[in-house]
Parts: sequence; structure tokens; C-alpha cells
Amino acid sequence: MGSSHSLSIPRHCANIRTKDGKTFKFTYHALVDHIVLLRQVAVHPEMTQPGETLNYFIADYCRRFANRKITNRHQQRRLPWQIEWIWHVHRLHPVEYHKDFSTLWPQDELFDKKYTRLRIRKNNRNHAIRLSKSKSNPTKFTPSLDLESAVLRQRDFLEKFKQHPIYSRNLSESFQDSFEKMVQNYISFLKLAREGEMIVPTFDVDLIWHTHMRFPSSYRKTCIALCGFVLNHNDAIEANILKDAYEKTADRWMQTYNVSYGKDVSVDRLRETQYISSCAIIVATILTNSSGVVGGDSCGDVGGCGGIGGGGGGGG
Repeated sequence: MGSSHSLSIPRHCANIRTKDGKTFKFTYHALVDHIVLLRQVAVHPEMTQPGETLNYFIADYCRRFANRKITNRHQQRRLPWQIEWIWHVHRLHPVEYHKDFSTLWPQDELFDKKYTRLRIRKNNRNHAIRLSKSKSNPTKFTPSLDLESAVLRQRDFLEKFKQHPIYSRNLSESFQDSFEKMVQNYISFLKLAREGEMIVPTFDVDLIWHTHMRFPSSYRKTCIALCGFVLNHNDAIEANILKDAYEKTADRWMQTYNVSYGKDVSVDRLRETQYISSCAIIVATILTNSSGVVGGDSCGDVGGCGGIGGGGGGGG
């Protein structure tokens, strides 16, 4: 899932294996890249509030997306973090993102994130100082979702993120076990998915879920391999519906894994349940240097969104 300079960040990787022997990798660098972006957005409220600044970067992102200015590593490396943020929010809606991509380039395959940013450079260009500057090559591309509304809905997630230990944790320190458990709980969450039914994550699972969706091609292929369909992500669910779906997800988790929702599942229980569906289990982790990895402690807080199985069809 992309690459960048290590900057003393551990190069840790979790292997996810399906029952038919397919293996997918989930890197710690991908999680760090995500956390670094969230930390930046958290201290810049203008990027989660309606107004000229947000509208400017949404328009700039749409131009770049339509003109294929975010497809390769070099382009992604030069993206202002504000554009990275809008792109991130677009990818949090995998069915809509795939629809937008396929509308523009029906013959092409989704491209993944190729550059992981492990820190925000002090001298990174901030285009907000020239918001009124006109752009060349305007585009008529309009996303299939309202990006401004989608960005505003992320404020709840960001508030929960700021209250989570991982918000202030040193990402270079050794948290190998926590990272592995976070990824395994995410996989266990996917195992609960059923077509046409909603499941709601804990915050920890949601953080890994968001990280995975930052790699659209990988997410789509992994979902199909693990669950048989693309699990869509919906953060526009009414509170009462979300609460009811969360309780049902918690009940399903308890019935399946014999542990309270938000708690880590025992290895023995995972082995017993790994083949109840087409989903998978983490079979090994790879650590390519002496450092460890980071992850959040188990958390039972609701993630604020839900997934509905079957979205987007089964195509690759």
C-alpha cells in the first residue's frame, strides 16, 4: 500500500489470508499516513467548515481528479494536504468513488494510493493564501456525492479521533501487538457482513476501515475476496437507525466470537470461526526492522457510520 521514506517509522505488515489461499497485505505505513493527515485536519477547522476555503479545495480536487493529476506517485507526493483530505473523503464512499471513476474512464482500472506521507512538511505549499487565483483547464466533472456535505460529516469522526490515545501517540514507538489486533478486529468485522444488511463498527475498526478505503483498488479486490461483495461505507445514517444497527452488530459479534463488541477475539475463537464465511484471518505479520508498530486500544465507542453489503456489485 504505497511507500515513502521510513523516518524511523516501523515497516510492519499484516498478512490477511482467505480460505482459498489468497493473501493481502495491510501496512503500518498506510495507517501512519492516515493518522498524519487526520492530525493535520484536526488543527485546521477551515477544512471541515462550510466556506470559501473548503469550496476552493473541493473545486481544485475535482479538477485534478478529472484531469488525472493524482494517479501516479510523483503527483501524489506533490499534493497539498488539503487536496489529500478531499480525496480521502471521496474515497470513504467506495461505491460512489468507483462510479465516478468509471464514468470518466470506463476502460481503466482504479488506481491506488502510491505515496505514503509519514509527516507534513513545514514548507508544504498552502494554496489557501491565494484562493481567488483562477485555475486553468476547468472541468465540468461533478462527483456523484456532495463532497462538501461529506466533509462536514467527518467532524464527528475527527472529534472522536482527538479523544483517542492514538491522536497523541508517538508513531515511531513499538506497538506491534496493538496494530495486529486492530487489523484482525477489522477482518473479524468484515466477516459479519451480509448482503443487504447494515453493520456498524467501533471507532478502532472504523479507523482501520477508513485506512483501507484510501486504497480503492485494493479495498475493492480485498472485499470481494473476503466477503464476496463490496462493503459500502455510509456516514449519513440517522442516529436512531445507527444505534439500532450498532446493537445488532454487537449482538452478532457476541454470538460469533463469544466476547463483547470492541474486545479482542481470542486466537482459538478466530480459528473456529474463520471459515463460517468467505472472509479471512490474519495468519502472520512481517516486521522488516527492529521497531514495532502502533495501534489503538480496544474501544467500544460507535464509529458513527455503517456498511451495507452488496454495494457496487461484484466486479473487480
